[in-house]
Amino acid sequence: MIVDLLLGLMWVLGGYGMGSLPTGNGKDIEVVVHRGANALAPENTVASALAALKEGATWIEVDVRISKDSVMYNLHDETLDRTTDGEGLLRDATSAEIDKLDAGEWFSPAFKGARVPRVSEMLDSLKGKASVFFDVKRGTPVRPLIELVRAKGFEHNSFFWFADPRMLQEFVRLAPEMKIKVNAHDIESLKKWQEVCTPSYVEIAPANITEEFRSYCHANGIRIMAAIQNADIESYKEAIAVQPDLVNLDRPELWKQIIRAQ
Repeated sequence: MIVDLLLGLMWVLGGYGMGSLPTGNGKDIEVVVHRGANALAPENTVASALAALKEGATWIEVDVRISKDSVMYNLHDETLDRTTDGEGLLRDATSAEIDKLDAGEWFSPAFKGARVPRVSEMLDSLKGKASVFFDVKRGTPVRPLIELVRAKGFEHNSFFWFADPRMLQEFVRLAPEMKIKVNAHDIESLKKWQEVCTPSYVEIAPANITEEFRSYCHANGIRIMAAIQNADIESYKEAIAVQPDLVNLDRPELWKQIIRAQ
């Protein structure tokens, strides 16, 4: 908690920005951070989100899971073991139990006291500072998530991905105004998703971003996000070369370094 408060103060004093980073040829590529700036701070915490924004990110990924008593949390794994001092499945723990866990010391003693953030807390921390990519995990009730997103004012600056097609169908029915991201590797696989929903974003490997794919996406109002999570410098350079609309990555500080070096 202390760490999160300090980073919030750093925001005010240090000027975390929402702008995307200009590439060498002048086009802006928006930066989506996968679990926050997880090389700088413990993943899926408020600290990692704010650190990512300081490094130029414009979007924060929020992994949505639900506790035993129906509170939504930002945690990637099904279990608490890897990134907290707790054990077992998050869905088997109550919010009172989860709120007491330490989600920072495993990463560094400097982050001792960081918590597993509730999704509501994450959205409050990001309001007016970033947009949100919701990675909605299986078992998360769709209607309460939609209600929370609307209540926090993120219905127009967010997009959603669902691993469960049934959850996607329910989401389309309940929130037709909200944006959806799908994964594809070519035009044909994207067309199959268009039979199910109206995608606003498509995530794809940089090597598969052809001029034909780009033209098709933009003609259909679909923004292209290059998937470069867990990538190295060469992969980042490859992504810059194919000029997607967005990149989904783990290390915004490395991306910024490469952009500035161009």
